[in-house]
Amino acid sequence: MDNTRIPTVSRNAKIASAVALGLVAIYVLVSLAFVVPASAFRTAMAPVLSAASPYFAQKWNVFAPNIMKANTELRFQAQWRDDSGELVKSEWVNLTEIEQNSVAGNAIPSRIQKSSWNATLAYNKRYSLLTSEQREIVRDTFIERTNGGYRAKLVEPLIDELSTPGSSTSATVRFLRYDYMLKQYTTNFATAYFGEDIERIRWQIHRTRPNDFEHRFDSARQFDESNVTFGWRQADDVIDPETIAVYRDVIGRYAR
Repeated sequence: MDNTRIPTVSRNAKIASAVALGLVAIYVLVSLAFVVPASAFRTAMAPVLSAASPYFAQKWNVFAPNIMKANTELRFQAQWRDDSGELVKSEWVNLTEIEQNSVAGNAIPSRIQKSSWNATLAYNKRYSLLTSEQREIVRDTFIERTNGGYRAKLVEPLIDELSTPGSSTSATVRFLRYDYMLKQYTTNFATAYFGEDIERIRWQIHRTRPNDFEHRFDSARQFDESNVTFGWRQADDVIDPETIAVYRDVIGRYAR
């Protein structure tokens, strides 16, 4: 005869089990309400979804807490002289798109695909440290007339022009240094792209922001595109043939 006693479950254990099962059922129900497509069930659960959203809802940064919310691109436009001496203005060229085309299908892409992206972020960071009055000035043309034609504005007078109330001289100088670097960068790229002696260059920071996670399935764009265009700069830099050769190789592979 088996004298094994069947253990009895206490009343408290039964209550705890029931509460745990109830909580799991609620969690599963609410989770399903968040992931199911639009339906009568989802509509009926709307009040619950609203209350539970801070604890259940996901965002685009669910796996990357510091994810950037906008895509940033550097675009440029150039001018050069034709055979008759008249200025020719190019269309806008998306430099960042050309560079990032090298990433597609490549597990170990070249670092060149991030050059314009990194440069644009650094430039925009220095631009954001300027006062509103300074920003308006730097978005204008940095070219002045001379007896023989045109030239880039001289540095010292330009710094004086940017010395507005509330401005920082160090922030001004740091911006102008990067502005000069960006002028060299885009001039070299434009020279390789168009095969012309570039006389003037300007650039544009173009931003697009994807819809928030909650609107990821919406066909309509939630945020408008934005552009910040900077004025013409005189392209008076010495062109390095080796640099041009590198850019021509990139352009030949990914832009044509």
